[in-house]
Amino acid sequence: MPNNNWGGANKKYKSNRPKFHLSIIFLLIIVIFLLCFILYMITSQNNGINSLTVLSSDTSVQDVSEEITAETTTTTVATTTVSSPVNVNPVPENSPKDFSYFNDCVFIGDSLTVGLSSYGIIPEKNVLANTGLNIDKINDAKIKTETGEIALLDELKAVNPKNVYIMLGSNGIAWLSNEHMTEKYGEFIDKIKAQHPDLTIYILSIPPVSVNKETSTEGSIQNTAIDSYNSELLKLADAKKINFVDINTALKGNDGKLPVESAGKDGMHFKKDTYTIMLNYILQHTVKE
Repeated sequence: MPNNNWGGANKKYKSNRPKFHLSIIFLLIIVIFLLCFILYMITSQNNGINSLTVLSSDTSVQDVSEEITAETTTTTVATTTVSSPVNVNPVPENSPKDFSYFNDCVFIGDSLTVGLSSYGIIPEKNVLANTGLNIDKINDAKIKTETGEIALLDELKAVNPKNVYIMLGSNGIAWLSNEHMTEKYGEFIDKIKAQHPDLTIYILSIPPVSVNKETSTEGSIQNTAIDSYNSELLKLADAKKINFVDINTALKGNDGKLPVESAGKDGMHFKKDTYTIMLNYILQHTVKE
């Protein structure tokens, strides 16, 4: 009996051993599979991070490139704007021209302008002016010359200067409105431009008057009215893209009037020295040709 039981136990033990080995093998397979899966996931994540890094790097370079391009464009626009010619009025002070500059200039105006040739300062051929000429008549005006009366614009065409200076309004400011005078002035400028497209045109502000003219019983003129009119002339010059020279300010005294010692008896016309002041101011306020 004992021998038979012992033999039976051995048979049972031997029949169960293969099952134990299979379980270990199965567990090993599972562990190996899990390890492979974990390694695969780690590798995939690293590749994803590297891809994102490259993409981020490329994007940054592109952004910087776009910013530089934008800055370059902005700088170019700014440079172009600064270098563009601009009509600045009143004409600022510049290096003074020599008096010979006036050889290529013509002065248009009334009796105040006539004084330039009457005193022998500017040759008569360069002074197209009449006593009593006012802006209301300028578009059809005729002037006296050595050969008789001739249309002002025809004489201007014959002289054919490089620069023209116009000073009109002193005759008329006491009875004509600013609107009417600037309208006629604008028409005259347009005619000059059509006839001389390359001519440099200057408007001269009309000069101040002395206290004697302001208080005169024979046609007084107020400096406040002159200042108002000159403000409109400045706007006209800007609108027509021409030049405005403020001789009014140059001739004013500290009280805002023409000094008595600079004016004739009527308080409006100039003494010779006053023309010298005016012309020197013009020579210091020209535009580049």
